[in-house]
Amino acid sequence: MNVKNDPPYVSSEEPVLRGSDFLLQILEKARAENGIEIDAIIGHRGRIGVAFTLLILALPTIIPLPGPFGMVFGTCLAIVALQMLWGADRLWFPAFIGRRRLPLKVVEAMARVGHPWVLRAEGWLENGRLGLLTGKSARILLAIPILLLAVLIALPIPFGNTVPALAVILIAISLAERDGLVVLFAMGVAVAACVTSYLLFGAAHSALSTAMAG
Repeated sequence: MNVKNDPPYVSSEEPVLRGSDFLLQILEKARAENGIEIDAIIGHRGRIGVAFTLLILALPTIIPLPGPFGMVFGTCLAIVALQMLWGADRLWFPAFIGRRRLPLKVVEAMARVGHPWVLRAEGWLENGRLGLLTGKSARILLAIPILLLAVLIALPIPFGNTVPALAVILIAISLAERDGLVVLFAMGVAVAACVTSYLLFGAAHSALSTAMAG
């Protein structure tokens, strides 16, 4: 194995690293390189690799940024969910996605908004609580709601990203800390995301129909 080609935070074993610290690592790397490729954020294996990748892909979609970020990151989340469904130990992206570069301003906005929130959330977590809900079999089952949430994030629903992204973020930090109780809470938020997206889509469709009729 050529260690030189791996990201500096890759380990053959699951590292002792929290999501809030991982965000700071990504920010530091992005500042050094004036941006960061998606491939550079998926260095970890197993549970930690899944958790950190979900976290870093969901956070930008909760922030109101111009451009097709919902579609891009929703697609990436869907790819992660499909790999989780197959029980993949290490995640990957097709080259045309993995080489996509996140601008420094996006990473800075993500860290500025997301880091304090993730840090506070980590204070509520309890490592090992209902641990069965964060094991490998549970991660395979979690792939199904994550895939649905990824589709909701990718859809062009006005203001429709926030609640689905919040559900994915909660799943991510619960996996990172092995807190199954937060997984259950995240499932409740996922249900709320589906209801909210349905209502927002209905409202947007109604407004569009009214405008066209007028």
